[in-house]
Amino acid sequence: MKTAYFVRHGETLFNRDKRLQGWLDSSLSEEGKKQVGIVAEAVSALPIRRAIVSPLGRAQETAEIIRAKTNVFMEDDPNLREVSFGDFEGHTLPELDVKFPGMWQARMVDKWNYRPPGGEANKDAIDRAAAVVRRIEEQENGEALLVIAHFAINRIVFSLLAGIEPEEIVRINVPHCTIYRAQKENGEWQLSYLDAERMEQGFQPGWLIQYVPENLPTGG
Repeated sequence: MKTAYFVRHGETLFNRDKRLQGWLDSSLSEEGKKQVGIVAEAVSALPIRRAIVSPLGRAQETAEIIRAKTNVFMEDDPNLREVSFGDFEGHTLPELDVKFPGMWQARMVDKWNYRPPGGEANKDAIDRAAAVVRRIEEQENGEALLVIAHFAINRIVFSLLAGIEPEEIVRINVPHCTIYRAQKENGEWQLSYLDAERMEQGFQPGWLIQYVPENLPTGG
């Protein structure tokens, strides 16, 4: 059976302060480091030997913590770079309202197709997400691959695997302490998720939906 696991980096200083990240970077917060430690313990119990990692610093920092606890072999993959927020990056929503009035609201109307100035729409990341899917498909049966990346690009990759429509993709939540699993059964990929803080519950079928207020930045 082909299997891929997906984790997001731990909370960063930008996440904590509700600043949009995209291709900008900030270090993991102390809470983020704790989150990654919890995820690393969960990963250590899974049959994972190889991982591909976003080149952005917060994913690299996450990967190093996981590697130190698991000895998983890590390889960078530029296709896992987060979806770019362009000129929105580094700003909070109140700052965007001043500098780019009305633009965040326009994005919220159509998060799949809206392209920030100098940035990307979610749909623009399809080609590189598809390249990641090809790497996953090339894995030998029984060899699990770990993907360490970001909020938006992770959900686009596993949505391509599972054939999820854009309207649903932009509703999927990718919390810092959740591990997603994609397994190919009878020619089709099935998704499940694990709360790394509640390992005893095991993997649950399907995916999580965002329940945070839709006007707050959660990605990156």
